[in-house]
Amino acid sequence: MKRFGFILIILLGAFQLGFGEIPLEMYPYWRSTESGVYSTGANWGDIDKNGFLDFVVSNGNDMALAPNYVYFNSDGSLQTSYGWSSSNSQYSGHSALGDVNGDGYLDFAVSNYISSGWEKTTIQLYMNIGGSLEVSPSWQSEDSIHTFACAFGDADGDGDLDLAVACGESYFDVYQRQRIYFNHGGSLETIPSWTSVDTVPCYDVEWGDIDNDGDLDLAFIGSIGPLFIYYNYGDSIEGKASWNSGGYYDGNTLNWGDMDNDGFLDLAVANNSQMGQPGYFQVYRNQGGTLNPTPVWQSSTEGYGSSVSWCDVDCDGDVDLAAGRWWGYSVIYENIGGTLTNTPTWQCSSDYESVVEEMVWGDADGDGVVEVIGETHPANGEKKTFYLNHYPAHSLERVIADGDTLLLSQFCYNLAGGWVSLASAPIFQVVFDYHFSYKPDLGVSNWDTFNYVFKNTAPLYICGDGNGDESIDLGDVIYVANYYLKGGPPPPTPIFRANANGDDVINLSDVIYLANYYLKAGSAPHDCQNYVP
Repeated sequence: MKRFGFILIILLGAFQLGFGEIPLEMYPYWRSTESGVYSTGANWGDIDKNGFLDFVVSNGNDMALAPNYVYFNSDGSLQTSYGWSSSNSQYSGHSALGDVNGDGYLDFAVSNYISSGWEKTTIQLYMNIGGSLEVSPSWQSEDSIHTFACAFGDADGDGDLDLAVACGESYFDVYQRQRIYFNHGGSLETIPSWTSVDTVPCYDVEWGDIDNDGDLDLAFIGSIGPLFIYYNYGDSIEGKASWNSGGYYDGNTLNWGDMDNDGFLDLAVANNSQMGQPGYFQVYRNQGGTLNPTPVWQSSTEGYGSSVSWCDVDCDGDVDLAAGRWWGYSVIYENIGGTLTNTPTWQCSSDYESVVEEMVWGDADGDGVVEVIGETHPANGEKKTFYLNHYPAHSLERVIADGDTLLLSQFCYNLAGGWVSLASAPIFQVVFDYHFSYKPDLGVSNWDTFNYVFKNTAPLYICGDGNGDESIDLGDVIYVANYYLKGGPPPPTPIFRANANGDDVINLSDVIYLANYYLKAGSAPHDCQNYVP
């Protein structure tokens, strides 16, 4: 250890690197062939359970009656023409995937915005039967609504997925209550048991445990109105929002993510200027379980903001923000030290200007998927909702609560949001086995022409290879020591590449572990492809 300490003291101050670039290609490596269907909602999900993520799209918007599509993924290659199409055509907005009946297969919920003549319509659900979606929806709501977005979540803490729906229509000032259709025994009710007191037209909805009390709260974004947060009491959702942002924006999309790594979810929103309101991308910081009523971050430009999506695209340990506009470009605002750059650090090629509708993250070709075995979270007998350490997740393999492996009927989950909600609160601990990817690709639904996927070009890695030169040597010892002991250089990419001893924490133990391996022929770093925290 004396030799290691001597070299470390000499070199610690001199070893520095710059921040890495966003590892996305500027040109999409995949695009769909269909056009004229006005694609709006986009989702990654393994519909047929072959281990690869399919691209699931809802179409129509307010422009045309259109069917919905699935582009199936075979061994990392997406179909360019759809492999599944619904038999019905609607003016569909956004959509959601979730296992409603607990059979292990993802079902497909679609918000329909209008019907012919700009009238109200319904929300519909396509069940997944053994790996294939039914072509005609077997469930739809009985009440007539305008709805542009929906999201699955566990509203009542019973371990199954309920469906929250954003309702209303701003062009003709149609004010409606927001809704939750509860899940009873694997089937959604057709008349919602919960409706909001507030009646501002809303265009997006997302679940998230805002106050870290172990249940899922609900956020809606108003069009020509504020943001609304409805807190969860554990088994029910408050009817009148106890928090709103105040002010008036033409909000289009929202997404939860912990920007500053303080353990509380912050809220990103895309505002749109088409109705005369400011069109900035913004982030509301969560301070100890309550959102600040004014945004802490705002983009340097405004316009027809349409989409925001958090993801640690450069895998440096903090989430970056993807954002898009109508008749604009897909861009990334990089997270540096817990705050976002005000101007994008990545933009797609100008050849791919599009009407961005939704931006979703998933490893399409599977080249960065790793397995997490035995990720353990403490429990207290009250908390039911837990967040995975790494998300969006690729798949969830097993949930173990207090030593018992749970059945699918005993929990529900959202891979994109990274949460798992249990029907019964564990007393001591809960353990997760799952897959995630350190090389997430960016899928974009495009109202104008084709849908796109931008490939993540981050290199493959070796655990213990802190500096990324594809070998384990003294440079890695110095790099990890610098990162842990001096707050620099920037985090290894991906961050867990420096986790040489496999305990899911980057600390002095990893420095010692690497030094022992390199200088004293100690144990080799753990296998990153079978990531055991």
